[in-house]
Amino acid sequence: MAGLWPPQNETPVHTITVSLDSWHAMIALPHENRSADSGLRTERNPSDSEPQSSALAPQHLFEEWGYAEQAWYLEGRTEVTGIIRALFWPTPGVIEVGVHDRVWADRTPQPPAERFFFQVSAEGYARLLHYLQSSIADSKPVLTAGSSRFYQATRFYHLFHHCHQYAALALREAGLPLSPSWALTRNLFAMQLRRAEQLAKKAAAPEAP
Repeated sequence: MAGLWPPQNETPVHTITVSLDSWHAMIALPHENRSADSGLRTERNPSDSEPQSSALAPQHLFEEWGYAEQAWYLEGRTEVTGIIRALFWPTPGVIEVGVHDRVWADRTPQPPAERFFFQVSAEGYARLLHYLQSSIADSKPVLTAGSSRFYQATRFYHLFHHCHQYAALALREAGLPLSPSWALTRNLFAMQLRRAEQLAKKAAAPEAP
């Protein structure tokens, strides 16, 4: 969105991290103990399985958001017919919100993984957060696993709306020049993220005298 990204010099910015492994995309934000308008709370609690060391300062935690098909990701319905179901038939999706001390690219069991860093303006960050929160249909989790909570998504999962397009839509709200319709695959999404990184570097480079 014109004028929203990249952020202007000397304006407050927020750094976000996008992780891509072989199959999945996740967006990591600086963790904050907050209560969203929807009532969603993402702070860690004593039952969470992530390290509880007091040396782990809040600024070293990440709040990660992702999107997946409920039957595949939570119910283990990963048979061959599950691939056909997930891609070619609209099925319920879930939003994962987790609090971790490492981003998904550093934790994934499905390498290779890449990470992309972007700075967004305060307005862009607010728009991004609003989009992520509004993608949750019900603030009551359908499952809690470790430090991750899974919520019913407002949109169904299918070939034209999966984790890469979910991430692209969210990042576009922050102003990044991404096309969700061209994020059909991991490689196509990664190409757009690399291009955005290059545009950010170019905008930050001082002009030649």
